[in-house]
Amino acid sequence: MLGGIGLPELDTEQKILVVDDENLIRQLMSALLSQFGEVTVVESGAEALEHAEKHKPDLIVLDVQMPEMDGYEVCKRLKENEKTSSIPVVFLTANSTNEDEERGLEIGATDFIRKPISPQIVRTRAENILKLQAATRQLELLASTDPLTGAYNRRHFMETGTNELLRSNRYNHPFTVLMLDIDHFKAVNDTHGHSIGDEALIETVRVIEETLRAEDTLGRLGGEEFAVLLPETNVSRANLLAERIRVAIGDIVIETPTVPLTFTMSIGMTEGREGDESLDDILKRADDGLYKAKENGRNQVVSV
Repeated sequence: MLGGIGLPELDTEQKILVVDDENLIRQLMSALLSQFGEVTVVESGAEALEHAEKHKPDLIVLDVQMPEMDGYEVCKRLKENEKTSSIPVVFLTANSTNEDEERGLEIGATDFIRKPISPQIVRTRAENILKLQAATRQLELLASTDPLTGAYNRRHFMETGTNELLRSNRYNHPFTVLMLDIDHFKAVNDTHGHSIGDEALIETVRVIEETLRAEDTLGRLGGEEFAVLLPETNVSRANLLAERIRVAIGDIVIETPTVPLTFTMSIGMTEGREGDESLDDILKRADDGLYKAKENGRNQVVSV
């Protein structure tokens, strides 16, 4: 049990990276671990670092003794890289001294597998680590998402948006924020009840997520109010996407015991600007646009 939560069943889509300069070991480890997911094998530390940053495997099995860059150095660089620091690393080693094991654990290794390889030990340790990794990600997801709709919660959205603001300031790249609010949502709850209102929120998130790109972030800030972060997007391009969202929301039809429910959405939008000191500055500006959209008759997009 992990914090009172049972370890989940393994997802066969989990990714495992095996790094060893010996072809026989690569083939053996691939055969032993293929039951747990997709196994990729590489033969050098440089290849391992490149693959790990690009594909973010769920587990890395790493030989200690390799030419040019040994496993300790590879592990050290993985842990120093924010994109790969959380990936568990299991060392493959022919060494049997405590000093070697202590060194590996100090730089962030999760476990050791000693050569000659025991198939049962390899499978058991890999399975346990992958289950723990899956459970950890499940907990992280629960902590960062809204339980009703599955959209990111306010805390996660603010963290992501703040990081994007810092990145934008550093590299002078554009990004745009949308504030979105379902029109007359109180009337939906008052007329049809909260269960229908909840269904409307769930459908709203589904439709918005279908419209967004993989790199965009949708957050539920509270009630019927949502925000969207659009990296690498100026306000002109963002306007096209916001209009697609607005139209798609208007096409939602929810069956009720009385009459089918349809509703609209108002959207305020603003691009990050030089001088913005916090994400709150940008959200307030986008919220001003949302207020103007409501004031002007709702069901529209207003850029400020």
